[in-house]
Amino acid sequence: MPLPLSYPGLKCVLENLEAVKRVHIIGRSPSLQKIDKLIPYCLENLCVDFHEMTINNLLITCNEDGVKFEMNWKRLSRQKLETQNDKMKKLVNFYICGRSKTRVNKLDWFYSLLPCFLAVDTKFRVNTLYALLCEDFELSRSFIDSRSFPLKTVVTIPEPSNFDSQIVKSAETLILYLLIDRTLTVEDLKKLNNKTVVLEYCSSSIIDMIPLIQYHVETKDDIRTTFVIPSNYEGVINEMLSEFEQAFDEFRCDLDGVNERFIPGLSKFSIPINGDSKIHVYAIENPDEGPNKIIVKPVSGF
Repeated sequence: MPLPLSYPGLKCVLENLEAVKRVHIIGRSPSLQKIDKLIPYCLENLCVDFHEMTINNLLITCNEDGVKFEMNWKRLSRQKLETQNDKMKKLVNFYICGRSKTRVNKLDWFYSLLPCFLAVDTKFRVNTLYALLCEDFELSRSFIDSRSFPLKTVVTIPEPSNFDSQIVKSAETLILYLLIDRTLTVEDLKKLNNKTVVLEYCSSSIIDMIPLIQYHVETKDDIRTTFVIPSNYEGVINEMLSEFEQAFDEFRCDLDGVNERFIPGLSKFSIPINGDSKIHVYAIENPDEGPNKIIVKPVSGF
């Protein structure tokens, strides 16, 4: 007969168990319920919206008809219970509140109702934060453990006030979703000092990337940010590189020694900024099923 797990062994198993499975098991074991909230809780993603809560692949919907549980788009159960607000509060309390430590890989704070249900001393260890507005960043900060900063990734929209948020400024990677007819000006781009900025491009939007590079060429100021522009449309990438050809044709080259999956037949550039740095511009294939990308990458040394 196998020996029972020691507390350190049990702690290790529960901490690394997928969160929804863990709750399912804990709910059926009174002995585990006594120690559950003492053991760190690890979530891949967490979102509490107006009437929905998403924990990893579990979607919980509260409305006037009751509470619906779905896993991977398959309905698990429906319950008719008390008011929508009371039930959501109980769900948040059951899954999240009162735990010694909660680690969240991706925290979604878009119009989140979490502050309405969380205890004031609730803290999340977070890697990635999704938030739309500056006030969302400031509100979310009070629920994020200070040891999470700087965040690995922040996902938002290019609102001017967002560029002034310290959470946005300090993130290692910033992902900006460009809305329809949005222009990202040189002044906007100059404010972005993250290690990597991903510009989720909309075909009707404008990114002043060429004027930004021209600014750095003229001032000889180093550029420290790598810009990534993904696109599912071959024509968009071809059009962008055509604009680079018009502006920087003399700097076209093969980029020998650069280890990337270049898109065959498309132009590549090495644009000198000063005696110590240059900018490489090229398009790469995505080895998976995602979009191809234009890369604007600073390189030190010649």
